[in-house]
Amino acid sequence: MKTPTSHITKLTLAITKAIVMTIVFTIGVMTGVFNILLAKFTDTKDDAKTRITSDQSKIVPKNTTKREEFGHPYLRDKDGNPIR
Repeated sequence: MKTPTSHITKLTLAITKAIVMTIVFTIGVMTGVFNILLAKFTDTKDDAKTRITSDQSKIVPKNTTKREEFGHPYLRDKDGNPIR
C-alpha cells in the first residue's frame, strides 16, 4: 500500500503541470495574436537602402564582339569565315 505522501506528491505535480501548461499555452496564443495584429497594422516592407540597379549604373563593356556577327573563333573555315 502506498503512503499518503506519494499521493500528495502526484497530485501536487499534476496541479503544477496543469497550471504551467495553461500559462505557457496562454502566453503562446497571445504572442501569436499580437504578431498577427502587429503585421496587419504596420508597414512590413524592408528598406535596406540597397543600390537600385538601372541601365545607367551598368558598366558597358568595351572592345567586345558579338558572337552572332562573327561566330565563335574556333568555328571558322580555312578562309576565316564563320561556320554556321
